[in-house]
Formats: sequence, structure tokens, C-alpha cells
Amino acid sequence: MNVAALDVGHRLGLDRQIPIGAAVLTARLQGPTVHFSLDSYILRPSDPADALLAWLDQRLTTEGATITGYRMKDAIALLDRLPGAEWSPALRALAGCGQQYLLDLSASVDDGPLTLQEACVHSQILCAPVDPNRRFADWVQSNVAEIEQDAQVDAIATFRLVIRRLAKVNPVGRSIATAISSHFAEWLGEADCAATRLHVADLLSAAD
Repeated sequence: MNVAALDVGHRLGLDRQIPIGAAVLTARLQGPTVHFSLDSYILRPSDPADALLAWLDQRLTTEGATITGYRMKDAIALLDRLPGAEWSPALRALAGCGQQYLLDLSASVDDGPLTLQEACVHSQILCAPVDPNRRFADWVQSNVAEIEQDAQVDAIATFRLVIRRLAKVNPVGRSIATAISSHFAEWLGEADCAATRLHVADLLSAAD
């Protein structure tokens, strides 16, 4: 899962971020095959803010699922600002109070924690560079296509980080990561959207 945020205070030098959307990359094991799907939802300025939580409620509450993300506590803090957050099953699941397992990725260096973008740079994984001025202008004009693509790119980047983390946990994790990686690469090559094409190009450039 990746939450897309809008920094409404950046012009004033203030950190005032609000959640405006999310992307969810889902992997489902069906027999010997892993099936992937990529969904996203971006609020427009005229949309009710609680619609984002309703969308997440439908996607994050499968019993027994494992929810993964990067620095999910930050995502929870953002989503908790939305109306109806106290009743959201998705937020309860993200907080570890549901029937879902959690894998919360994070990385740090000597001077503190890394953002998703910084972690991706260290791991040489493509992520979406966010220009707060462009994102603000796009959102207030309801031009959400680029914001949606950014959220999808970062959801895929997070999954790539998950695979790398699994591969370093233990031999079992490494075998799982190897098995998932082949299905994941096949899906990336077959999926027809801008975010997957960008990651395919990133993987090909890394191979070169």
C-alpha cells in the first residue's frame, strides 16, 4: 500500500500534509501461480474526504492477508486526519487490531530515518519524484492522472523493497522472494499501464 499526500503548507514553509489517495498492489496465491492486481483511487477536491477510507476498507480487510507498506505509521497518521477515521476497519487493520498480518518496512542511516524516496535511491529502485508545487497545482485543478501514476509507481516500488527484504531474512524468505519475483516480473511485463512500464524500463536499465 502507498498513500498519496498533498503538502498544503509547503508555500508557507509548514509541514501540512493531507492524504488525497492511495494505491494498492495485491498479490494472491492461487495454486502454483501468483496473481497481481494494481488498484488506485485519488480524491478530487470536490469528493468527500471519507471516500478514501471507504475505498481502503474494501481492499485491506481480507482476513489472513498480509498488509505491507513503507513507514506505515506515517500513513496511519495521515489517514487518521480524515473524517470517519475512528470507525474505519482499514485503519484498525493498519494499526494491527484486525485479522491481518503487517509488514512495515523502514530504513535509516546515522542521521535518522529514510523517506520512501531515499530508501529507493539507496536500493536503486524507481520511485516517483514528487514536486509539491506541481502536485498542488494538479490537484486543485482535478488533474489527478499524474498523482495516480505516482501512487502506483510507489506502490510497485514498495513491493520491490518487500521482495528484497524477504530475500535477506532467512533461507525460507529467500526462496519465497525468488518464487514471487518470477511471477512479479511476468506480470510487470504483461500489465498495460504507465506505472508498470516505468518499472520494466527501470529493471531493464539495471540489468544493463
